[in-house]
Amino acid sequence: MQSLPSLETFVTVAETLSFAAAARKLGLSPSATGKAIAALETQLGVRLFNRTTRHVSLTAEGELLLGRARRLQEEWNETVTLLSASAGVPQGLLRISLPTVGYRFLAPHLAEFTRAHPKIRLDLDFDDRIRDVVAEGFDLAIRSGVLPDSGLMSRKLGSFRFVLCAAPSYLTEFGEPSDCAALFNQRLIRFRHPGTDVMQSWLFANGTQAVVEETTPFVVCSNMEAVCAAAVAGLGLAWAPDFLIRDALDAGQLRIVLDAEAVQGAFWLVWPSGKFSSPRLRAFLDFAAGRLLAA
Repeated sequence: MQSLPSLETFVTVAETLSFAAAARKLGLSPSATGKAIAALETQLGVRLFNRTTRHVSLTAEGELLLGRARRLQEEWNETVTLLSASAGVPQGLLRISLPTVGYRFLAPHLAEFTRAHPKIRLDLDFDDRIRDVVAEGFDLAIRSGVLPDSGLMSRKLGSFRFVLCAAPSYLTEFGEPSDCAALFNQRLIRFRHPGTDVMQSWLFANGTQAVVEETTPFVVCSNMEAVCAAAVAGLGLAWAPDFLIRDALDAGQLRIVLDAEAVQGAFWLVWPSGKFSSPRLRAFLDFAAGRLLAA
């Protein structure tokens, strides 16, 4: 059987569907990556990838191997974790799934974390889609809103506020709404969850949201940074987390509207129950709980 590094190469190419991207992620040359896959295919006697000059895809045999390879990697990582736990030194790769806006509250603390835990390597996947933590091999995810009953362990981070905001130029041209009902006559910038037709709810402090749902959006974005940028450009009113628009507020590019209707939001750390024994995961959980979105 091929070594675990060969399986890691296969899994990385299968997840990126790009030999060049996999090579960069693994710190190898594209040639070495291609040769490792070719050697694995030769030993197994099957083709694992369909290759053209512009496209890479898994064959049926490749799909079968991917599921088994991930389980083998997981078992090996758990074995390494158990062995290294006795030394008490957090180390190894920590894979984290988090929303695109997560860099706003995570990035300022990364240097401190890596100084405290220099043997932990980080793989941060910024994506507004809800990723399958277990199936996709993440150690941890950071999620917002109400958590589904998924069987994952969880720990709450600090809270933030969802606020209604707009650029001064927009408010000058279209007027500032006096209450939620007045939003019907305003231009609204809505966030749509990526890969779906589902719009983010605007549930105000008074419990209403119907007027927003009945109003056709002027701009729809599947990225919260784009929502903020559209608001700064004066395209309409946006419903956004306060930490995301703080710089724009400080610069006078945005103003909070109907502040009394702002609501509390929260982010959660979630992780598979069997991984809590990992020293690197415990190290990040303890670090994040005291710093991310802390008052």
